Amino acid sequence: MTEKIVSVKKDEVKIWLGFASQVWSSDMDYLQEAFLNDQFPYEFLYWRAGKALAWLSLSIRKEYVEGSSHLPLAYLEGIAVTQEARQQGIAQELLAFAKLWAKAHGCVQLASDCSLENIASQAFHHKMGFREVSRSVHYILNVD
Repeated sequence: MTEKIVSVKKDEVKIWLGFASQVWSSDMDYLQEAFLNDQFPYEFLYWRAGKALAWLSLSIRKEYVEGSSHLPLAYLEGIAVTQEARQQGIAQELLAFAKLWAKAHGCVQLASDCSLENIASQAFHHKMGFREVSRSVHYILNVD
C-alpha cells in the first residue's frame, strides 16, 4: 500500500470540510469560502489506496504564542483521522511530517491548543510529546 501526505487541492474541498468539521465549530459555508479563497494555505490529506484517511492543518504564526520562545512558530491548527484508520500510527506520521514542514519553514517549535474540556485532544498532545504550557479561561462582557 502506498501512503502519501499531499496538499489539499481545491477540488477536494468537500473532503477537507468533512475533516475540518470534526475539529472546528465554524460555519461550513464560511470555511469552504475561506479555503477556496486561499485562506488555509497549509492543509494536507493523508491518502492510502485512493482514500483520504486523515487531515492535517498547519500555519505559521508570527505573533507570540503562549509558551513559545522562538518566532516564527509552526502551529498545528487541526488534525483528524477517520475512525476506521485510527490506532495505525497515522497521527504519528502526520506529526513527523509537521515537524519536517516546520523546519523547512524556518521554525524550531511546533505549537497547538485545545479546549479545556477536550480530554481526548489533551491526551493526544501528551502522547505526541507536546508539553503543556498554560491553561486559560476567557471572558466577555457586553458593553451595550
